[in-house]
Amino acid sequence: MVPTAIFIIIFTFLVSLNVNSIPANHFLPANFALSAPVSETKNKTAKDTLHNTYGIAAGSSLTSLSPQELNTRIANMAALGITWIRLDFDWSQIQPDNSTSYNWSTYDNIVNVIVAHHINILGILDYTPAWARASVCQDTNKCYPADPNQFAAFAATVSQRYSPYGLHYWEIWNEPNTPNFWAPGANAAQYTQLLKATYVAIKQVDPWSYVLTGGLAPDSTTSNSYTPPDFLAAIYKDGGKGYFDGVADHPYQLIVNQSDASDGAWGQMADSTDSLRSIMVAHGNSNKKIWITEFGIPTGGPGQIATSTNLNLSQNPFEADYTIQNLVMVNALTLYKSYSWTGPFFWYTYQDSGTSQDSVENFFGIVDYYGNPKPTYTTYQNWITDNK
Repeated sequence: MVPTAIFIIIFTFLVSLNVNSIPANHFLPANFALSAPVSETKNKTAKDTLHNTYGIAAGSSLTSLSPQELNTRIANMAALGITWIRLDFDWSQIQPDNSTSYNWSTYDNIVNVIVAHHINILGILDYTPAWARASVCQDTNKCYPADPNQFAAFAATVSQRYSPYGLHYWEIWNEPNTPNFWAPGANAAQYTQLLKATYVAIKQVDPWSYVLTGGLAPDSTTSNSYTPPDFLAAIYKDGGKGYFDGVADHPYQLIVNQSDASDGAWGQMADSTDSLRSIMVAHGNSNKKIWITEFGIPTGGPGQIATSTNLNLSQNPFEADYTIQNLVMVNALTLYKSYSWTGPFFWYTYQDSGTSQDSVENFFGIVDYYGNPKPTYTTYQNWITDNK
């Protein structure tokens, strides 16, 4: 029997973490043992061995699944051999009404299932509820938060809730260098304020946490967008050094030959000059890793498509047939493995979300909408097995 004094101390600690609000038997199976870092050295070693590990970027696709569908989806992902799943912890879903009420049920269920399959979670903290949006973009949850400290408080609460269950890795926003995800237009100074406030808030509640910058999309530098290198350079310029543990990137590119990588998004990540890596080295962050938190290529949608008989390169295709999707995966994985400074690699995504050709977003999966595997399914599974 636990002595009364020790019981009181333990109970007080659990209350401070807010885990007593999770229903009994709702989270982890009784026989599941979580491993938490026990020393600075152990935690540092874990972070230094992140290279050559693989995951699926699930985005927001899991929140709409029924409990049975969720269990099936995660079991199928686990069968690939992945050790990571990246998913949104959407502020606009968790706190839709105000700053004091929370809706945890959906995310508690998702975390429960993923952790039970012994898969690590990279959580993306993103998307603004209506009550917290800047006045210039009230019509979308991609609107930047009016007060970065409100977002930081939300992020700290999420981290505090889930860190006892093994969640220590957080990505701050998704593709903030593009107006598609930082409305009404990308603004590195605004984002850096948010990053700094959030980094401090998360570290206060979970010293073991690992904080990534928001994954950067391939884009050009204009009045409302940035290339990934220009955005990272602006983060440093605006005082962001020291407020992230790693950099996240989304180097979407039709790589049909590995030599193609130097001309596009992979070159902007890896080249010896004017790249994410070279900027990090120049600022003394050569020890920090670049995580590829999304990469993939759709097999359908409107527009030009690259096929095994006609690559259509003059039309700058963004879509590919199954053969070319598979080739692009192999080339990307080969390039990724050749870099010693990368963290985990996440393929976007597991399953096609629809069948309509109106949007490429329906076709990024390694299995189709009905669950039939594409060639990339077997390729990814074999690669992970061969590279453990």
